Amino acid sequence: MKSYKEILIKFLVLKNSSKEEVLREAINVVDKYICLYSKEYHEKSTLKDYSVSRIEPCLCETFRRGDIISIKVRTDIEEIAKAFENNLLENTGLKTIFTDIKTIHVSNKISEIYSLTPIILSGESENKYILANRNNLEELKAIILKHAKAKCQLPEEYDFIETITVKNKYPISINIPREVGGITYLGDKLQIKIKSDKLSQNIANTFIVKGMGKHCTCGNGFINYKI
Repeated sequence: MKSYKEILIKFLVLKNSSKEEVLREAINVVDKYICLYSKEYHEKSTLKDYSVSRIEPCLCETFRRGDIISIKVRTDIEEIAKAFENNLLENTGLKTIFTDIKTIHVSNKISEIYSLTPIILSGESENKYILANRNNLEELKAIILKHAKAKCQLPEEYDFIETITVKNKYPISINIPREVGGITYLGDKLQIKIKSDKLSQNIANTFIVKGMGKHCTCGNGFINYKI
C-alpha cells in the first residue's frame, strides 16, 4: 500500500504581524527545512514533491507576539520528511516549537477531491486566468488534465474527472509569499468528482500529496478528499 507523510509544524510568533506576513515567514521556515534535504532541489525550477497548507488559525487577520500557529506539509519523499525531524528552525518572525510527522495511507476509494486553499491555473499564456465560474469549464478541465499529465508524469493526458464544480462566486486574489511586491494571482476553490479506475485514483492521490495548480509549496492548491 502506498503512503505519504504529513508534517505538522507549530510556530511561536515572535512579533506582531499580519496574516500575510506570518504566512510569508512560515513559508520561509519551510524553505529552510527543504534546504536541509537539498538546497539544489529547493532552488531548482521544477515541479516539487511536496505541498504546503495555509496557516492555522486561518480566520485571524493579525497575530500578536506569543501566539501559536501551525502549518502542514505533505510529501511522499521519505528524505524530505526526515529533514523536519529533530530540527527546530526559526527566522525573525517565527520560531518552530514542535514538529510531528504522521504516515497517511493512500486510499483507492476516493470519490472527490476539493481544494482547501485556492488553486492557481492559467490558460494558453502564463497570465491568462480561466473564468471557470462563468463559462469555461471545458477549458478549465483541459488545463487540469494537462497539469495532471505533468505533475503525475503520465505519457499522455488522461481524463480522470467526472464533474468539476467551482465553489467561489468570484475569482480569489492571491499574493505569493515568496514574491514581495510581485504579481497578484487569481485562483478558485474547486470540487472534482473522481472516476473509480486505478489510474484516476492514483492521479487524485498525487494531487492530495503534491497539490493542484501552481505555487503549491507556498499555501496554494492544498487538497482534501472524500471517500
